[in-house]
Amino acid sequence: MKLLFAGLATTAAVVCAAALPAQAASPATAQAAPADAVKALKAQLLPGKGVKITELSSITLDFTVDGQAMQVEVKTRTTGTLAFGKGKVAAADLRVRMSSRQKEFEPPYRVVAEGRNAYVTNPGIAKALPAGRSWIGSRTSERENSILDMGATPADLKFMLDHSSEVAPGEYQGTSTLAAYRHNKAAGEGSVEFHLYFDKNNLLTRTVVDSTPSSDEDDYGQMAFHTDTSFSGWGAKVQITAPAAGKVINEKKLTPKTRRAVIKAGYPEPGPF
Repeated sequence: MKLLFAGLATTAAVVCAAALPAQAASPATAQAAPADAVKALKAQLLPGKGVKITELSSITLDFTVDGQAMQVEVKTRTTGTLAFGKGKVAAADLRVRMSSRQKEFEPPYRVVAEGRNAYVTNPGIAKALPAGRSWIGSRTSERENSILDMGATPADLKFMLDHSSEVAPGEYQGTSTLAAYRHNKAAGEGSVEFHLYFDKNNLLTRTVVDSTPSSDEDDYGQMAFHTDTSFSGWGAKVQITAPAAGKVINEKKLTPKTRRAVIKAGYPEPGPF
């Protein structure tokens, strides 16, 4: 569910447009987590299984330029399938589309992620690449692939449930500091609100997360993140494979002319991670 936060922030920094304010967080009293929900999720995280996912993400940025208040909003819609390995998401096949108030829609693209690698294509990108190549491949320098950080891990789910209360049958709501939520003190004292929905089998059907990092408005402005993720088809048989090596060109080998062409065709300027 934290996927695209960094990419959205990069995009927002260069976009100037009107935006909607983030939802305000509301307090919730913590209670014991329903262990069955965590167990139910763990039981799904097996090789050969997967889930379909739809995620709507947005970032709003309020800032001031020459004394004039301005707002930015960038939205991303991601749909596709996650494939599980033992205890985790092992691969993903996703369609991604971004838009802002300044640019209605960027051309959508497809990304396949596996291990630390990501492969991106769409018809325009494939047309701009050298003959025989139709995918652009990248490898993250981080230890983990951020594209696979979608949904909720058992640890994420337990944390949110431990900081939530049941507000309706199968529906939980809670709050946390950003540092605690990300398990990183450097994240600061921003706030996070989460809303969780479960089916009769205690499997997640939807998560909604709103976060507002703390910041010095004079330097950075105020950001607000919103992520709404829906899940369906738990337990389906899923197999995702990387494109054939002969169809892939490494992002680092793109010429300046080709790079400009694929970005115009929809390739994410900061890269897929």
